Amino acid sequence: MLKQEKLITWEFLALNAIMFLTYCNIAVFFQFYNYLGTLPIAQQSFGLLIALFSVTVLIIRPIISPLLHPGNARRWIAISCALVIASLLLYNVAHDFQTMAAVRLIHGAAYVILATAVLAKLVGCIPRDRSGQAFGLISVITLLPYAVIPPLLEPLNRWAGGFDQVLNLSALLMIPAFPMLYLVRGQASYAETARNGRIGLGRLTRNLKDRRVAFLLLLSLVVWTTFTPVFYFLKEYGSKIGATNPGWFFTLSTFTEMAVRLFAGRTFDRFDKSRSLAYSLAWLGLGYIVLAHVSDLTVFYAMGLFLGIGWGVAMPLLSGLMFDISEPEFRALNSNLAMEMFQAGFFFGPLLGGVILIHGGYQMLFYACGGILAASVAPAILLGKTRVDGLPEE
Repeated sequence: MLKQEKLITWEFLALNAIMFLTYCNIAVFFQFYNYLGTLPIAQQSFGLLIALFSVTVLIIRPIISPLLHPGNARRWIAISCALVIASLLLYNVAHDFQTMAAVRLIHGAAYVILATAVLAKLVGCIPRDRSGQAFGLISVITLLPYAVIPPLLEPLNRWAGGFDQVLNLSALLMIPAFPMLYLVRGQASYAETARNGRIGLGRLTRNLKDRRVAFLLLLSLVVWTTFTPVFYFLKEYGSKIGATNPGWFFTLSTFTEMAVRLFAGRTFDRFDKSRSLAYSLAWLGLGYIVLAHVSDLTVFYAMGLFLGIGWGVAMPLLSGLMFDISEPEFRALNSNLAMEMFQAGFFFGPLLGGVILIHGGYQMLFYACGGILAASVAPAILLGKTRVDGLPEE
């Protein structure tokens, strides 16, 4: 029997607050491209310097994920918070390509350790029957900085005296994470839902051979890979049809995602998650097809709401399903591997989307995204209702 079935605990809230601070320090880099233009660095290097952060995350996360678990996550959260603060301060001395590249690598490493450790610890706080609601709330926390921080950066830059000073303030923003750790336990809150030791190579291989895990990782990659071409290329597409500020599309979609996850989070656990995921993928596929033919501004912005609903349902369901189908000892690991697909999507989406855009235009790009999502509906349904061996029946 589980000791308790409460989701909203002081530990859960403290970990989400640390997660929020972490993502605030990522959202401030919304103006990083412009900041690089003020430094004596060649413009052709800007893309590489931006990408170094994500590449570091992609490389390090699968290496450290088997090593971080609810039993040691608290210590690594403290260590990596200190490293994140140090890396943000290092931007003050990074004024050429070599030093900036080094700082980006250090920052990426510090961030991925922190994000992986927090997620590993969070998994140990989630009751078995509250995964949909839990990951809905967690995803709101990770989205909120991207909705709030970018509009504040311009006045904050003026007030602080430059982007480097804003990064110094961001470093100070991480300090409250340390007292919050007093609310975090040293072990998992739910022994049945988490593991407190390292995963050996044999057990790791067995986990990765689970077809359900492989399917969900693939579906996560599909959702994020189809999301990023819209994120990166929609501004020009919106401008072509007369939108004066296409960014409102993402304001609408982001707040819709957050609303869905806040108000429908508990509902995610009341229905078959695999079928709900399949419906959301079909919904998104339809949205992309419609987006390919949009010529009216009202419809264009309405598609922000439409796709926001689809993303708001699909993304927490992917995380919740991964939690549900994983054996208890692999839940922290698999949740972090799903986050690896998020980073991979931000790499493959712009790369493949850019090629399609050059050779086929926006219509072909959105058709390709819609087609990939439509092809993913069947694998989502095949996941079916599953229960984890070793856990008691409901």
